[in-house]
Amino acid sequence: MTHPLLAKCKPYFTDIPEHILQTMLLVCSAIVLARSTNLNILKDYLPQLLGNAKTKPFSHYKRLVRFFRWSEPNQLIQSVLRFIFRFLEGHCTYLIMDATTWQVGKKKVHLLTLCILLGKTAIPIYWLQLAKKGHSNEEERKQLFKEALERYDLKGKILLADREYIGETWFAFLVKENIDFVIRLPEGCYKLPIGAAPGAAYSNLCRQARWRKRGVIKPFTLNGCLLSVVVLKNPQADPAEPLLFFISSLTHKIQISEAYRLRWRIEVCFKQLKSQGFNLEDLNFKKDSKILLVMALVVMVYVLSLQAGFAKLATKQKTYRNGKQSLVVSLFRQGLSVLRSQVKSLKQFMDYLEKRIQTITTGKWLYVQ
Repeated sequence: MTHPLLAKCKPYFTDIPEHILQTMLLVCSAIVLARSTNLNILKDYLPQLLGNAKTKPFSHYKRLVRFFRWSEPNQLIQSVLRFIFRFLEGHCTYLIMDATTWQVGKKKVHLLTLCILLGKTAIPIYWLQLAKKGHSNEEERKQLFKEALERYDLKGKILLADREYIGETWFAFLVKENIDFVIRLPEGCYKLPIGAAPGAAYSNLCRQARWRKRGVIKPFTLNGCLLSVVVLKNPQADPAEPLLFFISSLTHKIQISEAYRLRWRIEVCFKQLKSQGFNLEDLNFKKDSKILLVMALVVMVYVLSLQAGFAKLATKQKTYRNGKQSLVVSLFRQGLSVLRSQVKSLKQFMDYLEKRIQTITTGKWLYVQ
């Protein structure tokens, strides 16, 4: 199939053969329709997408397998990143890091993922497959950021992360790279350097935090870096965890505590990539390069769904007992419905993308190499 979209995509997919690009779009459209990443499921949607009901299902399956056997998957992943983030623009202040894990047979999938927060939506911009159980170590996190920094301008952003993402050399790395951070701490962590710094003792900080509505903050030095610890009464009134502890390169306690509240958005993102969206865990690959490529394609259709949702922007909201409001139907779900309506065939999907590509601009929040 010759389509004008293929020529318009060339600036983003340099050195990618046209047949690989076309098959990539076919796989993406099948993922949207099937809401799955399993090749045995995707193959059943290819006759509809290609308008060819005579070809045997096994032939369609072989076509998908050949695509994922292409010799330059990393090159294609980087091209996908260049392409999809031109669909989004806006100011980005926060980064969020977390991991999503599962198993494919005996193969461990551990995708350490870095997201930007665009509005209220976390969007993956880089990821590593660690292929192990347990948490990432400091060197693996530094590797993730070093590779991401080669592609994005992340200087001056604020990283949000949970308590397993701590470490003295890790904090020093972030400070050196001019990336601020707000990271939750386990109780008692860095108790000695916090207590040794001028001001209230560690036990006094905890005592004061129990009755101060906004919590308490104390500057201290760790591994040569001037940091802040914030202790805050747990708003969930959890008797097992009455206080929350945060470490940050920032200096204002309200900014620190309010920023951390946004961290959970990455968990929403993972749900939408998985059970509530495209069932990323359905993938039946055990080779790391193929797993990373599937993640890139899922992120691509995720971004296209969000872009369609931003364009639709329905405003009907529901109100909770605490007075907070949210959309009755999320922007992602609204956008996915729009996208699915445009994927009755591969040609229709490519027509849709050709129209959307006219709106592409360089994002204001970062620059992709």
